[in-house]
Amino acid sequence: MVINWDPQKMATGVPEVDAQHQEWIRRYNEFDEAVSQGKGLEVVRSTLDFFANYADTHFKLEEAYMTDRHCPAEAANRAAHEQMRNILAGFRAYVKRQGVSMVEVAALRKEMQEWLVKHILTIDIQLRDC
Repeated sequence: MVINWDPQKMATGVPEVDAQHQEWIRRYNEFDEAVSQGKGLEVVRSTLDFFANYADTHFKLEEAYMTDRHCPAEAANRAAHEQMRNILAGFRAYVKRQGVSMVEVAALRKEMQEWLVKHILTIDIQLRDC
């Protein structure tokens, strides 16, 4: 399922954070398209690598903004970020051990879509008010 960036609902008011969210969504949509075209197995490793590396970069930036602004969502944000790090680490470890199947591709696709949208719409947008 494609994720559409909706600035009215998703913008945090921090241009750097919003730009990174848009990049994350763009890369997710590329992965989603590849899966839809049956290319998911070919791109899953590079997608996992990107998400894991980008998560570190993005999460650090976002957490720093929440800390600096004393945002009430800071603890929830850190917990959600840790959850995503664990999800990605689990997928990466499984793929390294077992290889990739369409079951893992479909699970990653669903997990990423749900987490990204929920996280941005419930936690990240709280930066607007901090």
